[in-house]
Amino acid sequence: MKIITLAAIGVALSFSTSASAQTVEMIVPFSAGGGTDSVARVFEPGFSEALGQTTVIRNVAGASGTIGAAATADAANDGSTIGYLPIGPLAIQPSLRKTSYNADSFSYICQTTSTPVFLLEKKGSEMKSVKQWVERGKAKRIVYGSSGPGTIPHLAMAAFAATAGLKAVHLPFKGTGPAMNAMAGGEIDLFADTATVLEGNDVTALAVFAPERLKTYPDIPTMKELGYDLDFSVWQGLVAPKGLPKDLQQKYAEACQKAIATDRFKSLAEKTNTGIKYRGPDAFEAFVAENTKKNRKILAEAGLVK
Repeated sequence: MKIITLAAIGVALSFSTSASAQTVEMIVPFSAGGGTDSVARVFEPGFSEALGQTTVIRNVAGASGTIGAAATADAANDGSTIGYLPIGPLAIQPSLRKTSYNADSFSYICQTTSTPVFLLEKKGSEMKSVKQWVERGKAKRIVYGSSGPGTIPHLAMAAFAATAGLKAVHLPFKGTGPAMNAMAGGEIDLFADTATVLEGNDVTALAVFAPERLKTYPDIPTMKELGYDLDFSVWQGLVAPKGLPKDLQQKYAEACQKAIATDRFKSLAEKTNTGIKYRGPDAFEAFVAENTKKNRKILAEAGLVK
């Protein structure tokens, strides 16, 4: 009887060790080498080390990130699969297309980044302020560009145009590069995007879509300061299939917080003008729900949601 008991204990310990040491698959919903993938690959080593388990990234690209998001939602909720998802597939695309998931299909672990977007104009423009653009936009038509319908540049500009009462026309492009060429050629008047675009092109920032001025750009006013309570950013975070056990959710959240505090991750953030932002499980879930609701309203007003 004693031998049987010891054997049973041995099996239980073996199972427990195996479960805690399992490899965790981290789904990234875009191709290798892209913006989301690049951040995820710097985040993953610190997360894996803090977790004490091997984490392997799997790129599941397609349909604006929704294929990878769906694969995350459909996986087993035992902690073996998580997803590193940005705002698009998580809080925008389910309002634009039919998806097998929505914001309620996940257990939320943590937010990792939040990078505000700026209101941009062509460098050397005769217009020197948001006030001047608003005055012009109320008197005659202005054209704003985006990197595609439903993107954050589109949503930020659509919200600004609606709030300010501008006579504005949206001209979408297949990416930021073509849009910047159009701005240089005078085809579009305004654009909204992150500091990476600001630093890499001949554009000037008139304001930032953030609640407070940024430490890295202290002279650029917020849209809120100028009378437009608008907050738009490109963000990313970690989620799991709905029903992730609470103990694993907390364990992963703690590992996430440690991962974004590493020198490696901080260095990437500094080099790419990416804002580091941690929100824990409950705060991140509430944030995504609020973002989804806000984005859907803007998309509906723009005629993109039926």
